[in-house]
Amino acid sequence: MPDSATANSRSSSLLAGLGWLEHAFLPAGAAPPDNSAFAHQRHSAAVVLDEQAVPAKSCDADGVIGVTTRPVAIYTADCLPVLIADDRMHHVAAVHAGLKGALAGVLFSAIDRLLALGARTDSLHFAIGPAIGPCCYELGHEVLDEMQNNALLRQTPTWQQQQPRNSRALRPQAEAHTQGIWFDLPGLARQMLHQRGIPAAQIEILEVCTYCMAEPHASYRRNTHFRDGYAARYSWIQRCN
Repeated sequence: MPDSATANSRSSSLLAGLGWLEHAFLPAGAAPPDNSAFAHQRHSAAVVLDEQAVPAKSCDADGVIGVTTRPVAIYTADCLPVLIADDRMHHVAAVHAGLKGALAGVLFSAIDRLLALGARTDSLHFAIGPAIGPCCYELGHEVLDEMQNNALLRQTPTWQQQQPRNSRALRPQAEAHTQGIWFDLPGLARQMLHQRGIPAAQIEILEVCTYCMAEPHASYRRNTHFRDGYAARYSWIQRCN
């Protein structure tokens, strides 16, 4: 991996502390390891094994589980990159969870596949990387209505009527365009993980908003507002032994 990409990548202290894997949430435009397995993402609930996603983008899926030492990866702009490690079987997974995919159940699909491979809920660890935050993610009220009717959710996700201010923003936050609500996408993922029995201590959210905090060109939504360009942000994870 180029030195510049390494210097600007982010990592999870939770995953790093396990000691048997490597991972990174890369900055916009940086490539994952050459032999990474990743799929053609469709905002779906589909999850595949690493051998099914080689060569890259040879199948449609939004999650890839690594059962070998091959790195598995996903690419995002504002969606959630979720890296998962099973400390029992030493399996790993990379999941692309935008709002549509999360509501379709992609996180549940990944958990179910890992459990079927021998994991337990107390052995799964989750790192949720840079994504658009509640400070910049505006949704229309009709989207909230759809979520409240989603059979996969046991409770209403977190949202705010007034836009929260981000004291750590490096550039201006998103401006209101729909007079809607400000939605916590990482919070939705955490809620869904809790719903499946994952303890809070096994979940880490990096809390970096791609719109107002991450490196330039990290946000698809920001590009729609300012036309300053965006590039995919790859996140990857692999077992070392």
